[in-house]
Amino acid sequence: MASAGKHWANFQRISFRLHDPDDVPYPDKFLSVSHYMCRDKGDLPPSLSRRTILNFTTTISTDLKILFFGDSLGLQFSQSFDATVLSEGEEHFHTVLREFSNGPNNIFRHHCLVITAPIRGSGVSAYWRNSGLISKSNMVPTPQCKEKERVRGGWSPTNQGMELLRQSYFARNQTSVVGSFDAVVMRIPHGWITLDLITKERIIESINLYNQYLGVETVIVTTLPLNNNVKTPSDWKNIIKVNNIIRDIARNWTLPHPGNEGVRWVLVQEYGNFTNQILWTNAQHLGYNVSMPDFSLKDGWEEQGVEFLLDRLPSSTWAPAIPMVCSNHSRGSENCILNKISPDGMHWCMEHLGPRISASVACLLGCVYNGEGLELLNSNTTHSHASLNIRQCEQQCNDRFM
Repeated sequence: MASAGKHWANFQRISFRLHDPDDVPYPDKFLSVSHYMCRDKGDLPPSLSRRTILNFTTTISTDLKILFFGDSLGLQFSQSFDATVLSEGEEHFHTVLREFSNGPNNIFRHHCLVITAPIRGSGVSAYWRNSGLISKSNMVPTPQCKEKERVRGGWSPTNQGMELLRQSYFARNQTSVVGSFDAVVMRIPHGWITLDLITKERIIESINLYNQYLGVETVIVTTLPLNNNVKTPSDWKNIIKVNNIIRDIARNWTLPHPGNEGVRWVLVQEYGNFTNQILWTNAQHLGYNVSMPDFSLKDGWEEQGVEFLLDRLPSSTWAPAIPMVCSNHSRGSENCILNKISPDGMHWCMEHLGPRISASVACLLGCVYNGEGLELLNSNTTHSHASLNIRQCEQQCNDRFM
């Protein structure tokens, strides 16, 4: 997890800028579930609270149409991103199309379809809630917003998809219709689906369906982090296995032949790697006897000395890991002061993690849509040199932000 630095990326189709939170506020204005918010929680460890680590904010400008797809973590990514692409006074461009509520007096609002347009740069940001990996087999005529479908991950390209695609917005002195999306940020909903159901074949099918029904040409797949569904060392090994499958899909993705439709780029956002570094750092801060691994190693460091990840609060069946949620070393839930990393062992504190996540998305999309990547997209070529450069750019973005 490197220092983020501070400058404008070269602007072509997407750019980002990093800020002092005193100048640009933390990205919490669209967070709709108060239980996931962390402003009043215990302080971050000093090593994580430095300005260039987890104490900066981000703004983004783009003309791309970007869809966040996934469960409530995907919604967190989307809501944080939307705060980076809308200036103060533009909140009305953020439109919730479908949602459900729960909690005391229904105070928790869970969005299911959201469109935000126009955003800074005249692009579009959107969110589509889904609790599975989409496939031909789990298409349903009228999927439910709340998670009570008989088919896990039930979805409809004609119902949900078309509702997003037909949305209109006014930008650059004309009315436009979404029509299609350039990119999807794909959050695989582990927790709703078990690790054994997250296979290479199912991930690839989902990626291809994004193109078939939404016109997507670039997919960012975010690697899985620790969560309270990981209860055994075997579960943790399977998380690592799934993340290696994601990397393998991206490395070996073949561009469609010139003139053919299809997803052209699959990129990896190393979110699991990012959050693992945070957990190791917080565990050391809490006094766990853990050695800090060499985070520069590309593979294997998260497999060693991981017993502390399974040290849980004795609160419930879905008890969170102490290094994930506590700002003090606690052996009982009544003594745990919740931190600004995770509120519950499943979700993450977007006020502090969100700016890195959003900057990472912008950086990765810049690999494809700025400079040589944009030339490659427009040239209908599979030139291996340009492909190598995009992979190098992907690595640089992950090294910088993840």
